Amino acid sequence: MKKLAVVGLDTAKEDLISRLMNLEAVQINDVSSKLSDETWAKIGTRDGDDDKAVSLDAYVNRIGIAIETLEAVNTAKKPLFFTRREVGVKEFEHIMERREEIGKNVEYVLGLNDQLHSLQEKINRHNTDLTMLGPWLDYDLPLDLTETRCTDIDLGIVPVTVDFQELHDAVHEENENTIMREINRDREMIYLVIISTKRDVDHGIISFLKQWGYTPMPFEGFKGTAKENKERIEGEIREMEKQCDTLRAEIAKHEDLLPDIQCLQDALVMERDRERLKSSFLKTKRTFCLEGWVPEPVTKQVTKILEDTGCYYEFSDPEEGEEIPVLLRTSSFANPFTAVTEMYALPDYKGFDPTNIFSIFYAFFFGLMLSDAGYGLVLFLVCYFILKKYPLEGTMRKMFRMFEICGLFTIFWGVMFGGYFGDLAEVWASTVFGVTIDIKPLWFDPMEDPTKLLIFSLILGVIHLFVAMGIDMYMKIRDGHVADAILDQVPWYMVVTGAACWLGGSAISPALTTPGKFLFIGGMIIVLLTAGRHAPTIMGKVTGGLSGVYGITGWISDILSYARLLALGLATGVIASVVNLLGSMVGTGVKGAIALIIIGIFGHVFSMAINVLGAFVHTSRLQYVEFFGKFYEDGGEPFRPFIRDTKYVKFDDTK
Repeated sequence: MKKLAVVGLDTAKEDLISRLMNLEAVQINDVSSKLSDETWAKIGTRDGDDDKAVSLDAYVNRIGIAIETLEAVNTAKKPLFFTRREVGVKEFEHIMERREEIGKNVEYVLGLNDQLHSLQEKINRHNTDLTMLGPWLDYDLPLDLTETRCTDIDLGIVPVTVDFQELHDAVHEENENTIMREINRDREMIYLVIISTKRDVDHGIISFLKQWGYTPMPFEGFKGTAKENKERIEGEIREMEKQCDTLRAEIAKHEDLLPDIQCLQDALVMERDRERLKSSFLKTKRTFCLEGWVPEPVTKQVTKILEDTGCYYEFSDPEEGEEIPVLLRTSSFANPFTAVTEMYALPDYKGFDPTNIFSIFYAFFFGLMLSDAGYGLVLFLVCYFILKKYPLEGTMRKMFRMFEICGLFTIFWGVMFGGYFGDLAEVWASTVFGVTIDIKPLWFDPMEDPTKLLIFSLILGVIHLFVAMGIDMYMKIRDGHVADAILDQVPWYMVVTGAACWLGGSAISPALTTPGKFLFIGGMIIVLLTAGRHAPTIMGKVTGGLSGVYGITGWISDILSYARLLALGLATGVIASVVNLLGSMVGTGVKGAIALIIIGIFGHVFSMAINVLGAFVHTSRLQYVEFFGKFYEDGGEPFRPFIRDTKYVKFDDTK
């Protein structure tokens, strides 16, 4: 990263901002904090118009509502993955020439949407009224009849937990002239009508009922019986639903406006972002000042823009203590695997990006865990066709590209181990044709010799860990800590290598056993003598040495973690074989073929899904815990360039 400082004339500001936005390679920093310095406060002020940015943001939100309204009635088939529409710059500019017309269309769609929402709210209120009327349909007096010359009529509810007979007796005892009837009841409430003389009402019969949890049910605005009101409301709902259908049909007639309205929203988003960006600048009456970060490979393009706009600029190296953004730079093979790095945490700017290295291990381990050529081929083809059909971007594209690569490695390991949808070919031949075939693996069958795969997995684990240790050594040597690099890692190279030769070297040559033993002992002695070297006291050094020796338990745990390569590799083969066995149990001949096809499709889809997920999770774990744990320094802040942050269109600058 290079630090960029720019001073330019105010007349060049808009052009510079637009060109930097199109380049999408410069992160602009907020320099308004400089105004706390008296010197800066005397010569400059904060740039930007916050009111304009807020106004634009509000308009963007309104357009978003119009887009949602049109999308809700859009009859076009929805793609499997949402992707931005590619638009040429000149075509976009041509569309924006009709900005005023598009704005009027937005207001028209919003007007229709407001009418639709108003009707839907009325329908919701009417449905609420219907729900309220439901329990009173057997009440045949008008709801608006609340009194006669001598009586008051009250409708209300009490909780279903109330004993109605007990309440009835209590009311009768309170006043024998009061009549109470149960109209209906449900799981929660009892619906009552109470008819009292006006004298009884004056004496507080309603207050007495409230002691039992009575709640009045006022039916204000209702005329006639509950049934009559129900029929009226249902008719009004039907009429309003017809109006809603008419409005939706009218909105659907204008769905062809959607692309232009989406373009308008993206144009306003870019305009809003440019306005917000200005608030990061400082300005005087005629000039502006900005600072930012630029990746070193694009300094030439940035220089050309700055010179074309007549700005004074300066590139400089980051200073000590500055928070420098991180942009990962990888090979074309490793680039998709940056998604894995970013899921963990970006490395510190002064740390080490291991993506180029661990990407090879990642694909290797993933293929070994899935280890079925049929599954690998399906995974590769699915990812390949999705990437061909859909112009995916960002992390989504990286993930599909990564799984595409992992699919190729899975095919390799499937061929090595003889896995083609498990043992589908052999089962198909014996079940359908009654013949026996035997497809030999290119290397060996893990189901028959799991110990061999376990040893191979542990060897791969040791290599993986040794590479991580090598990265740690490199980082320490780079930072000038040569002694620490040697004393922290070389003894463990000796310990692990020596233990392997001592305990298992006899399988290769008995001559390896004795040197391995001495190498192991020598490494442990060095660890004991040097692990506590930074402690200030003798006791601290002794304790540190013993703690270092105890660290061998961590090494054993780390190495054994790679046994999961064996476990998941076997799991794939076992599950696939069980699926094939289930298909073969139905019968032979044509019946067996049909069963194998039907059960095989569902079974292998499930098997592949669960095993791909397992391979992804456990391969990531081996990188995050075992590999990164040896050297990784996280905490990097992502590089966030000023870009055309559009949602619906992707610009083709060549058109």
